Amino acid sequence: MQQYVDLLVSGLTLGAIYALVALGFHLVFRMTGIIDFAQGDKVVIGALIGLSLVRSGLNSIAVVLVIVLAIGLVLGIAYDVVAILPTQRNGEMAAIAATVGMTLVFANGHQIIWGPDAEPFPNIVDGGITLWSTPISYQRMIIWAVLIVVTVSLGYVLERTRMGRGMVAAATDPLAATTVGINVSRDRSLAFALAFGFAAIAGVLIAPITLAGGGSLGTALTLKGFTGAVLGGLGSTRGVVVGALLLGVIESELAAFLPNSNVDPVVFGGLIVILLILPNGLFGLRRQRLA
Repeated sequence: MQQYVDLLVSGLTLGAIYALVALGFHLVFRMTGIIDFAQGDKVVIGALIGLSLVRSGLNSIAVVLVIVLAIGLVLGIAYDVVAILPTQRNGEMAAIAATVGMTLVFANGHQIIWGPDAEPFPNIVDGGITLWSTPISYQRMIIWAVLIVVTVSLGYVLERTRMGRGMVAAATDPLAATTVGINVSRDRSLAFALAFGFAAIAGVLIAPITLAGGGSLGTALTLKGFTGAVLGGLGSTRGVVVGALLLGVIESELAAFLPNSNVDPVVFGGLIVILLILPNGLFGLRRQRLA
């Protein structure tokens, strides 16, 4: 029994990491209609920027997070101007293809700057608690807490505020949104700025567990984050979080019984079966559009 509790805690932590990436997919999709496959690499870049700040002598994690957020917002705007805006004029699929290309740019870029090897990142806070004989570090609890705050805040902004509803409307029908006074270009840039800034902060939060950098980390985060988002329903804030958490728990539990090389095929095979039954995911809307 204790083993299953330990695996559950590990799975929830793993799922929370996937959920932080999945929320980036959800944010961009809801606000622009685009699926951004560079999301995992943005997380890695945020972690590496944070690592550079820590190594430069910054001891306050709060200051590091603020600086990383500011840099992420600026990079998000630049990302939109350089990669998304020129290609989106040729359609949503062209913009999505551009995000795939940017994964290579980001992955090779951060390896050139920071090197190909994963680097250890200091814990935001040390120590922890013991619950039912299972040790739970404060680092894990911070990730869980941030995930809850971000999920609630993002859901409220997108569903309850005029600005959020305007952004969603701009993604659904840009022409109609423009006619009622919504600045579609501004909202798109804001969406990518927020997504990059959010991913950068997520990178700092999860780096003590995943390490910072590493050649394939961004790809792995992208794949698992997107899988969790699709499983739960890409258009649902609650759905992407539940889907990612479920993915993490299932992976963790399966790892206790199967060789590591067999876990991913089983998980993705199960995902295909679920999507055959529920094409829009567990919490997806009946009708969603990608453009």
